[in-house]
This record gives sequence, C-alpha cells and structure tokens, in this order.
Amino acid sequence: MRLLKYPLDINDEKVNTLAALGPYIILAGSDGHVMAWKQQQLVDTAFDKAMIKDLKPELSFQVDQDSGGDIFFLTGDLEALCIGSEHRVWSYSGWFNKDTTSINSLEQMKKKLMFECKSPSTITDVKYDIHLGIIFVLLSNENKVLLFHHKSSEKLSEISMDKASKPITGIIDPTGQTFTILTADRSILVYQVNKTGTHKLINKLTQHVQMYPLHYRISMSPQADILPVINSVKGVPNNATSCTTLLDRNNNYKVMKTLVTPSSNGCKVLVYSPAYYEKPNIKKATSTRYNLIATSGSTDGTVLVWNTKRMKPLFNALQVSKTAINDMSWSQDGLTLFAISNDTTLYTFAFQEKDLGVALPLAEIKTLQELNKKLPKLEEPVPTQTPKDFPENVKLEASSSIMSIPNDTSRPITGKKLSKKKLPSGQTNGIKTTQSTSMEFNAPSYTVPKDLKRKPKEATPNDATNNVPSSKKQKKELQPIDFLDTGLMLPNTSFSRIRLATPKIRSTFKYSPINNPNLILEVKNGSGNEQRPTIVRLTSKVLDQDQVLFQDFIPKLVTICTAGDTFWSFCSEDGIIYIYSDSGRKLMAPLILGVGISFLEACGTYLLCLTSIGELYCWNIEQKKLAFPTNTIYPLLNPTLRYSDDILTRAENITMCSITKKGVPLVTLSNGDGYLFDKDMETWLLVSDGWWAYGSQYWDTTNTTGLSSSKANTDAFSSNEANINEMVSDIKNDNQSIINFMERKTNDELNRKSRIKNLQRFARTILMKEGFENMEEIVTLSHLENKILTAIKLEESEEFSKLVMVYCIRLSELGYMDRLDDVFQWLYNDVSVSHTDTRFAEVNFRRDLLRKILIACGGIRQVQRVTTRYAKEMNIIS
Repeated sequence: MRLLKYPLDINDEKVNTLAALGPYIILAGSDGHVMAWKQQQLVDTAFDKAMIKDLKPELSFQVDQDSGGDIFFLTGDLEALCIGSEHRVWSYSGWFNKDTTSINSLEQMKKKLMFECKSPSTITDVKYDIHLGIIFVLLSNENKVLLFHHKSSEKLSEISMDKASKPITGIIDPTGQTFTILTADRSILVYQVNKTGTHKLINKLTQHVQMYPLHYRISMSPQADILPVINSVKGVPNNATSCTTLLDRNNNYKVMKTLVTPSSNGCKVLVYSPAYYEKPNIKKATSTRYNLIATSGSTDGTVLVWNTKRMKPLFNALQVSKTAINDMSWSQDGLTLFAISNDTTLYTFAFQEKDLGVALPLAEIKTLQELNKKLPKLEEPVPTQTPKDFPENVKLEASSSIMSIPNDTSRPITGKKLSKKKLPSGQTNGIKTTQSTSMEFNAPSYTVPKDLKRKPKEATPNDATNNVPSSKKQKKELQPIDFLDTGLMLPNTSFSRIRLATPKIRSTFKYSPINNPNLILEVKNGSGNEQRPTIVRLTSKVLDQDQVLFQDFIPKLVTICTAGDTFWSFCSEDGIIYIYSDSGRKLMAPLILGVGISFLEACGTYLLCLTSIGELYCWNIEQKKLAFPTNTIYPLLNPTLRYSDDILTRAENITMCSITKKGVPLVTLSNGDGYLFDKDMETWLLVSDGWWAYGSQYWDTTNTTGLSSSKANTDAFSSNEANINEMVSDIKNDNQSIINFMERKTNDELNRKSRIKNLQRFARTILMKEGFENMEEIVTLSHLENKILTAIKLEESEEFSKLVMVYCIRLSELGYMDRLDDVFQWLYNDVSVSHTDTRFAEVNFRRDLLRKILIACGGIRQVQRVTTRYAKEMNIIS
C-alpha cells in the first residue's frame, strides 16, 4: 500500500465532500469550488510512476451559490452531478463525454436549480439511487424527504414524517429496493421505493443513532445484505466507546456484527468498498470471502479499513491527519480509497491486489444480490387529482397501527420502568417472536394482604437529628387491602411474589405470521361486553385481493395474538385463551387461566403462555395436552440474591420468552443470561452466561464487541488447531443456531450495560494472578461442554456433532486424557444420550461421529494411548 498526501491549492476554503464517479474523483469546496481529478493519475503518483508537480485537475469551476450556504453534498453519475448546500441543490448535466471518456468544458454543461428552501428549513443530506434514477433530498425542519427525477429534476413525491422524526442522513440500497433514513429521534425508517417515487414504510428500527456529527457519510454493502448503523456505547465520562452495528437485512435487521472504533466522539464516515473480495488458501484448497469497510471518526484523522470476516482492522492509518476526515470514497475496482480532511488535504490510499485480496467479478455480486429477500411489488395509488398533479401525490405510507414488535421487548418485573419503544419482529430457527403491534404495558399491582407481617422502615440517626432528607430513592410503598377470607386464598396477583407487566388494551391492531405475511389477523376491540363485542377477523391477500377466511365476535378485550403452523391463538385481558384452526374452527374450548397474560408465543404445534404472576404453560395443540407440567419463572429472577424485607423486590427484566419448534421454552433476561426449560428434569437450564463471554475462547465473537479474550482469534491458535478453525467458523456463522441466538442476546445486553470495560480489567489482572494461569482453558472447556449439553436438549444433531468434534480436539491438545476417554465411552456405549430424538439414540450416528473424532485426534501424540484403543476396537487400524 502507498499513501499520497496532496494539499489542495484552495485558499480559506474547506472540502466537505467528494465522490468517485467513473474514472474521476470529484471534490466540492465549501465556497462552491468544484474540481475533478483523474483517479489513475493520483494512483500513479502514489506509486512513483508520475511526478507530484504534474498533478492537476481535469476540470475546475465555481458553483453560483447566491448565499445558499456552504457546499456539503456531492453525488450523481456520469450524466449529471448533484451539488447541494444547506438550502439549495443544483444539477450539472453533460459534464462527462462518454464518446471521448473525457470531461466536457464548462460551456457544454447545463446548470439547473433543482430545489431551494428557506430558513428555518435546512437540507441534511442528498443521496442518489443510480438504479431508480431518483435524487433524495432530506429536509430537517419540515421533516420530510423529497424525491426528484435525476435527469429531468422534476419532483416525484415526498415522504412525510412525525415532528420528532427529523431526518439526519439517508442510506442507498445498491439493488434499488429500499431507502433507509436515520432520524433525530434515534430511530431508523426503512422505505420501499420504486422508479415512479411510490414508497411504503416496511420497517422501523430503534437503534441509538448518535446526533453529532450532523452530516454522516454511510453506504451499504455491495451485496445489499448488511445495513450499517453508526451509534455509540455508553461509557464513563470522557471515555465513551464508539461502536457501529451491522444489521442483517435478510434476518429482520438483527445485529450481525459490531465494529468498535477507537474514536471517542463517534464515527462520521463509513463506506463499503464496491468490490467483494476473495482470499484463497492454498494449503486447504479453499477461499475466504469478505467485504472491506473504511471508517473514520468525527474529530480525529484516523482511517481504518475493516475485514468483515475477521471484524478487526485490516489497515489502521492512525492520526494520518491532524484534522477530521470529512468524506471518503472507494474506486470502482476496490483498490483505491480516497479521503479528504478538514485541512483540504486529499489522501490517496493506493492498494495492491495482494494487500486486499482478489476482487470478484461484478456478475458474482449480482448473483449474491439475487439471494436477498425480495419485496412484494408496490401498488400504484389511484390518482385523486388531475394527471398533471398526480406525481406530487404518489404516496404509499404504512398505517401507524400496523407496526410489529418482537417478544424480546422488555417486559419489566415489579418496580422496573416500562419500555415503550417500538421494535421490529424477528425469527431464528424456530424461535418465533410475536409480530404484533407496538405495545405499551400496564404496571404490575403493588397490593398485598393487610395482615402481612412487614418490617417497619427505620430512619437513619443522621437524618433524624439533622432533619436532612435522605438522598436514597425511596421504594414504592405497598398498598395493603382487606380480604373476606384469608384462609381461602386464590393464587391471584395480590398473593404472588412475581408481578409481570401486561400489555395495554389497544383499540385496533393487526398480526401477521413471519412465515406467511399474506395472512393477517385483525383485532378490533369493543367495550369488553355483549353490547359491543370484539371483532376478530383473519384475511388472506391473494393477488392483491383480501379474502376473509373466518371471523368471530368475543365479548372480551383482546391483548396478544400469535400463530402456529396449523392454529391461531389470542388471549383476553383477564387471562382467557382462544384457539382456532386456519378455517376458524375452535380447536378446544377457551382456556381460563384467571390472571393476565404477559407472553403468548406459538411455534410449530406448541403454544407457550407466561402469566403475569410467572406461571409457565406449554401445550401441544396437535395432541391437546400439556407438553410438561405447569412451571414458574421465579427461579430465574434471582430471588435469594434480591431478597429484602419489603416482600416485593426488583428483579431483572424478561427480554424474551419464546419456544422452539420442538417445544423447548427459551427465556432471556436483561442481565444477558439465557435459559431453556428441560421438560425431562422439569427445571431451567443455563444456556448463555456473561461469564463465558469474558473467559471462553469459543464465545460467539463474530457478534460481540470484543467481549471474549484475545485468544478468540483463530489465527492465534497453534498449527494443530487449523483443522477445527473451519468448524468453529461454521458454528459461529450459523444464523439458524439457537445457541448463537442466545449468545447474541447476551452480547447485546453486556454492550447495552457498558460492561465491555470489565474485559480489559479481566485480562490485565485475573489472568496474571498466581493460581489462575490455566483459568482461560478451563472456562473454555466448560463453555464447550455446556453448548454440547444444550444442543442435546434442543435436539440439534448437526450442531452437536461439530461441537463434540471441537471439544475432543481441544481436550487432546491440552492433554486431558481421562476426560477424553470419558467422552469416547459416552459415545461408544451410552444409548441414553436423548430419549426424545432417535437421531441421538442411533448407534450408527454415535459410532460415525466417534470414528471422525478418532481420525481427527489420531495425529496428536499425547493422547494416542487413548485413541489407539478405540481405533482398534472400531477396526480403523489393525
């Protein structure tokens, strides 16, 4: 790699933006000075093939601003340039001559004022979608996005938003399907757009978008599968950690990976390389594919280039500039990165192919784009105005009542503040989340029996003598009530030590299952009695026509809906569950639970219910019986650790309560811990714990912000681990893995609570103390063992095989012969690995797995005494 630093000859002028268009790099100064340079000339100068004194711009002209403000935006293509300030947008067409592949003179260009606004309205971003041919202009104080035709500069439509949703910046989809808007209320709006300007809100995400700086520079991956979101992680004052989350568009915008940038003031520029790279491995005869991302902070002049496969900086130009980097752009071949700093210095990072990898052909990227989720075709609205005014009114907004929320929204326990954020729905390998409307929750009851013995509150001596009010926040006082007969007590809310919040009643909402969005269950709540009952209607959209499949009237108020493979279910506010078939036939009489319901989830043939007093029910609807006896969520809330004399104490929030297709309940808490319910043992099992995030080498590092130890890098292992690196990578990259899903939830909570700094303290102090030298390998083995046991309970045979293989090779390398022999006996002799899945109980399955393990471990000399014995028994060797 070679770096060329070229100070521009611009007096008292800043360059806020640049763009790589065709063979040229275009720069626009704050005072309207536009210059075009040949990219190849800059690259040749960087590699000493040309002299710096010969560098000169191919074109230079001045934009007639007329007090329009500083130039901040530059976009376009080879046909027209769009140059924008905070109040105006100009279009310069005919700047490039395709016949001569050169730049036309200023006289051959056609200038046109595309848009103008007056204070207090300001333009926060200008983006161009080359596939749609649309210019997007974002207005902050008017809270709207204007859509213009690129060639004619005619307005097509506009996207209006709420008062709080001031648009900050936009992100273009390389496939031309969507347009993403980052707003000032820390939410992200994803719109589907077509060439006519018709648009529709398809998703609203709640990611913490940092407000400063105002003018972001963000682009998506060339495959259009990853949406980057620049945000910040809370930390101690003056030491906040900036991070960027990469959202998986094909997995309902779930957090896929995280970049932790060194800048304390956040990231301003994040640009994906338009190329997709491949690095062959000659020894393994395989290859690794990855993207490259260039980032820079908002105040420092550091430039980082990230490899998305490793999630570590491939290249780090630390403080390459004394001032901030205002903008960056990649060349089309992905071998050159151009950057402009606040002190008007143009940086050319010229890479060689061996530095970055082989860039795949454009046809391969097009093939990868075809694998993304396809959006249904937008319906063109019926014009209500004259044909002349029709383009001004082309608008398809999603109804505000049709929003979705996953079941991992925080349902607080007693004393916790209620979350009112709207989140998108999601699904992971049978973990089906509630795709209902946006929910608000009623606070749990604080009533207790009046004769309940409680310790009276005692005032501290200092407060009594000095008459100084205590600075400690007082807990909410319990409200005693009288009961007619305390000897005959029903298990209702007032006598429960668990109080979960319940959803508020909504006047109308819709629910659509993730696997079939054409089916919509619509609920219109009445008055809760016979005079005006609730209407429940299931409709099917076929060829843009609504067909009613069934309808029912319920004299109750409905709160939550869900759907399995062959049934639909919803519950009322007083705890009555109704279950229907797809045709509307009642599968069973209404189930009466007697208390409000906080979670109602369905997947496959199973229906899971968690009541407001912590009772857990799981029914097999196909067999019409309980999958296991009724249990409680109480053991997961750490009651012994949070015991106090106030009877009701605060506990962790339940961030998710779901069920798999095989009827295994899953629960995650706000402290990051994840659990599953073992119906054979009738108790909860720990699946994911923050302790393993700090100490295990095999934690899911691809979806964390540096939470695991430094040895988590596969290239830091010994050469013997090369055989299992690929398996480890397959396990971590399996988006259908429930265990990975639970570990990502743990990572998100640790990240949200700013516990990342504990990792540094952990690595510096604990591992260096006497007696703790081998703690990391012990924690790693413990983590692997837990994942193996969890895979058995989840009946995931493929994941189980890979985990056991990694575990045995790790035991062999560390020399744990007794434990390795124990595992071999378990696979060779034990027929009770699982009572529910015949796959685990098959002798051939376990013997074939043992055979693969013996071959993999056969070359490790220190355990050959163990492996040879089993290899002879299985006729692998004579």
